[in-house]
Amino acid sequence: MSRQAVKQAPSALPWAAGASAATLIALSVCAIGLMRSSNLRETTILQAVGGDPDRAVPAMIRNGCGGCHEIPGVPGARGTVGPSLRGVAEREYVGASRTSPDAMMRWISKARDVDPKTAMPNTNLSPQEARDITAYLYART
Repeated sequence: MSRQAVKQAPSALPWAAGASAATLIALSVCAIGLMRSSNLRETTILQAVGGDPDRAVPAMIRNGCGGCHEIPGVPGARGTVGPSLRGVAEREYVGASRTSPDAMMRWISKARDVDPKTAMPNTNLSPQEARDITAYLYART
């Protein structure tokens, strides 16, 4: 592409039109760092939990989780009976247990075995579904 064509081409990033090359490079490096940080966080969670967050959304839809909970990224999951699951992994407790991946997996599969007085039913998820949903809740909410 000639210099004239570059000058005439509309910028895909109009806000970057007046930025120096050094500024654009710095912004690119920061964006790549954030993406790697996010990917590293998700990879670490996946290794610790053994779940696949990509399989979690269909499992949550199939099991009706969104009927009671608001779950970011899950279509139709706007329930208000149970708590929002946004940031659930950052809470101190899940049910009656301190938050940990193991506690989360037990809770989402057998909540009434953990706390017989809870309104949350035993979903009887398979161990893999529980791992997948836990990975999703830790990595993406």
